[in-house]
Amino acid sequence: MDPVSGFDSLESALAVVGRTPLILRGLLDGVEPSLVGSRSEPEWAPRQVLEHLLDVEGIAFADRIARIVHEERPFIRSIDPSGRLVESDYGRRSLGDLIDELIRRRVEDVAWLRSLGSGELDREGEHDRAGTFTARQLVHYWACHDLLHLRQLAKGLQDALAPSVGNLSMFFEDA
Repeated sequence: MDPVSGFDSLESALAVVGRTPLILRGLLDGVEPSLVGSRSEPEWAPRQVLEHLLDVEGIAFADRIARIVHEERPFIRSIDPSGRLVESDYGRRSLGDLIDELIRRRVEDVAWLRSLGSGELDREGEHDRAGTFTARQLVHYWACHDLLHLRQLAKGLQDALAPSVGNLSMFFEDA
């Protein structure tokens, strides 16, 4: 429990991380494939956001946290998220399959994270660009990363639907 603010920010971060795949399912179920986008678009369409979240589940988050917990101050290298998507086979899979896998992995990862003690979460790693950070900070970053991409995905869906609103677009706030 954070003594200053009166809430457990780690539990809040884990709540976001745990619920993100369910939010994705809620946003994407039943949406026409044309609104979800394709890999050929220069900006990440909602589908690419989903692919990215699944792709980095291990390499950028769970695996890094495990290294920090089990190794003495591991050195962690940056990854190329866009390059990883180009090389992946996610494009051949259905949205439902991608979301199902993300849900399954998140349930396992969040349960594992909740099993870690304070001493484990306070262990440090060294990133080639960000410098020193703890496993706890990486959990919080994971939640922020999810929220950033949920916002990006929601904006992509809004942009795809917006041409059909006509003059009502005047009520959209600039974001």
